[in-house]
Amino acid sequence: MRFNVIERNPECYISSVRSNLENLLNAVIDRSENSFFQPLSEVRENENEYIVNVQLPGIKKENINIEIEDNMLLISAENKMEERQDSETLHYSNIAYGTFQKNIEFEKDIDVKNSKCELNDGILKITLKKMVEKKSNSTKLTIE
Repeated sequence: MRFNVIERNPECYISSVRSNLENLLNAVIDRSENSFFQPLSEVRENENEYIVNVQLPGIKKENINIEIEDNMLLISAENKMEERQDSETLHYSNIAYGTFQKNIEFEKDIDVKNSKCELNDGILKITLKKMVEKKSNSTKLTIE
């Protein structure tokens, strides 16, 4: 009796299952512009500043809103779905459309006037300068 040994790659099955689940979820969940998405982000800190990076590929800077209230950073953005022609059929989409909102609270107060932000290659970089703590000006008074 002869057996044929066939090697199988388990990643192939996982990829297939993942693809099927994505297709099922896309069919069930409304992928309209009223949905939400959560981009990847990171917050770093050094002695003088906080640095916040948020991945926002394909989002125009006009659709990004950044506000600072006290020591709270408020970021919101919107990724609008492109208009499709009636003759077009969307077969697959893994692009997140909708609105995004993130609030980050910092330990130290923020120096708004010296903070800045920039959008390069789909990465929003916000550099927030820490407020310089006021040093106490103590002076000893003598009684006259």
